[in-house]
Amino acid sequence: MCSAAAITHDGDRIKVNPNLCAGCGACTTVCPSGALAYAYPRVPDMGLRMRTLLTTFARAGGTAPALLLHGRQHGTPLIERLGRLAQAQGRLDGMPARVIPMELHHPASTGIDLWLAAVAYGAANVAVLVGSGEAAQYVAALREQIALGQTILAGLGMRGQHLHLLQADTPGALDAALRDLQPGAVVTQPARFNGVPDKRGMLDLAIGHLLDQAATPRPEQIMLQAGAPFGAVNINKAACTLCMACVGACPESALMDNADAPQLRFVEKNCVQCGLCESTCPENAITLTPRLLLTAAARQPVIVNEATPHYCISCKKPFGTVQMIDTMLAKLALHGAFAGNTDRLRMCGDCRVVDLMTSKRDAAATATATAASGDSIAPTDLKRPRR
Repeated sequence: MCSAAAITHDGDRIKVNPNLCAGCGACTTVCPSGALAYAYPRVPDMGLRMRTLLTTFARAGGTAPALLLHGRQHGTPLIERLGRLAQAQGRLDGMPARVIPMELHHPASTGIDLWLAAVAYGAANVAVLVGSGEAAQYVAALREQIALGQTILAGLGMRGQHLHLLQADTPGALDAALRDLQPGAVVTQPARFNGVPDKRGMLDLAIGHLLDQAATPRPEQIMLQAGAPFGAVNINKAACTLCMACVGACPESALMDNADAPQLRFVEKNCVQCGLCESTCPENAITLTPRLLLTAAARQPVIVNEATPHYCISCKKPFGTVQMIDTMLAKLALHGAFAGNTDRLRMCGDCRVVDLMTSKRDAAATATATAASGDSIAPTDLKRPRR
């Protein structure tokens, strides 16, 4: 995403080169978990600005307010030029009374958490203004975020188009774009919640308020486009061996094991649809379903697969599952370490080592190998000149 190539991989983390970073914030817009965020202005600060603007506008008698989010380098000069030309020449309508400009450091620095919060605060529209000189990946990211946010709003029963991307380089183009901006439905009761630093928490507050405003019957889920940061995982139980590789790969604790039983559990609220579980699964047993689950079940751990535990044939201690052991037998029966003694695959790790060390055949093989190694490098050989 970063046009300055300031973000690179660093093992299980990322690192940002401060000498390259321009502070545009586009990375925070697309980050599904909120791991990347502005230090200042923080999301609560931006939310407070939005709520103050919209509340003040409503108290002054304004209706159907539209927030116009713009960058200070391109948007601010363009808006000023539009105002001067509209006043001097009268050929342009100028800034509509219901449009409230809000300057940002960069137009790509806000995302669906703040946009949906603005709608919850009473905005009829949230428009982001960019110019033709904006980096292509930023424009693409804004389009994707707008499409996602609009899908959520439509699923919640909010009529009309609320989120917009305005591309304009001249006062005339901006004037026409603002003239065409049609207000979407507004909430009957504007939200009063304060913003929170956590991106997912801010989304919870905004979506929760919009859900409370939705007409009955309330939707239970909203199906989303691929790449959305909300959704479920589907487990092919016939293929899954409960190896728990997906649990180790999940960065958000959406997938969890159970220390007391061979179970795979899933908390949909935590899932960001990163796809690491899908790509990590050795059995290709996982697929993703992007959706926004709006019921209380999204917060509850759900058992998505469980199996009968396998018991060690030596000490009777439970380990693994019957299906996992059967899969191991099918794949490793001809391996040199287990050929002729596949019972070791049915043993726990401790008993397997004991069996390996006490087996007469293995002990003889080890002694033979040691003797052969000793004969190959005799002390006299080290002194003999080599030709």
